[in-house]
Amino acid sequence: MSDQLSASDPEQQEEEHEPRHEPDPVDDSEPTHAAPRTSRRSTGRGRRAVAQLRSRRLLGPAAGLVAVCLAVAVAWVVPASREVLRQSFTKQSSPFTELYFTSEPTFEGATVVVPVAVNAHGTGIKSFQLDVVLEGPGGKPVTATTLPLTPRDGTAVPLVARLATSNADVAVVRVALKGHPQKLHFRFGKPQAAEGKA
Repeated sequence: MSDQLSASDPEQQEEEHEPRHEPDPVDDSEPTHAAPRTSRRSTGRGRRAVAQLRSRRLLGPAAGLVAVCLAVAVAWVVPASREVLRQSFTKQSSPFTELYFTSEPTFEGATVVVPVAVNAHGTGIKSFQLDVVLEGPGGKPVTATTLPLTPRDGTAVPLVARLATSNADVAVVRVALKGHPQKLHFRFGKPQAAEGKA
């Protein structure tokens, strides 16, 4: 009789068996975000995956660092490479050239004596052309000359230019390295004692 009841009464059948899970009707007005169900197994796999990802992220830079260290060690063994490496880690000064008077230009009769020096530092230049110009009081050139000069790296090379002039009225001496920015000028003037008396 209970079999007949069970078969004829559907409500009673639902109670005897596991409850059915029917999907909820979908409501499109508001999205709902359900948290995904995770089992303990998937959490363990996730942790392993994260750990592997972290180790891969660290492995790349570590391998690069080892490769750089190995390359530097191998290069250090070769003398030519060692010199280049040493220079790359040492502050190098920029190349430059000095041009200066070693003493004031003077007159020796009708000749103007112009003592200068050139000191090239790491320029690699093999020769210079030195232009020396004497100007009158109005700035008009009186006489000029060009002299060759061979520099020695890091050592001052002195040179004395002697310019003969028939006109003793020279006011300015200009010196320049041809093709380079270095220039000098010296203005002849009356001695201070003579200026005070005038």
